Amino acid sequence: MPPGAPLLLLLRHAIAEDPISDRPDEERRLTGEGKRKLREVVAGMRALELPLNVILTSPLHRTRETAAIVAGAYGLEDDRVIDTPALAPGGAAAELFGALAEHVRSESVLLVGHQPDLGELASILLVGTPGLVPLPFKKAGLAAIIVGSLPPRSAGTLEFFLTPGQLRRIGRAS
Repeated sequence: MPPGAPLLLLLRHAIAEDPISDRPDEERRLTGEGKRKLREVVAGMRALELPLNVILTSPLHRTRETAAIVAGAYGLEDDRVIDTPALAPGGAAAELFGALAEHVRSESVLLVGHQPDLGELASILLVGTPGLVPLPFKKAGLAAIIVGSLPPRSAGTLEFFLTPGQLRRIGRAS
C-alpha cells in the first residue's frame, strides 16, 4: 500500500436470520454460525495485518453486530464505530463520501454494509460509475481499495477482494 494513501475496507455483514423471520428487516440479527464464521474472518483480517482506525456501519442490526465483532477484535473503542445511514440499503454514495470527509486523517476505514449496495460502491470507487464493475460480495466478504484521499476524489486501486472462506483459511494458517 502506498504510504499515506488511505485504505477503504468494504465488508458485507455476516450471515443473518432469514428475511422471512418474524423480525422486520432492519432488526434481523446475526446467526450463531454467522458470528462464529465472522470471528474466523476477522482472524484472517488480523493475519493480513490490516490497519483499522474507524468503522462506519449501516444502522441495521446485523451490520452493527458485524461491526461490533470486528471492533472488539481490533480493540477499537465504541466511539470509533459510527452508525452511517448512507450505508443502509439504498444509501447514497454522495452522503457516504460526506461521512468519509470527517475521517480525512484516517489511515484505514472499514465500511460495513449490504449487498448489492457495497458492490455498487466498489464500482464507484474503482471506476467512478455504479454498476460498471460491481463486486459480488458474499456475506462477510471483504474488499480493500486504496484511495488517494478521504473522501475519494478519483479512481481507487483494488488491493484485494476476498471471500469469507479465503479469509478464514488465512486466519487458520497464521
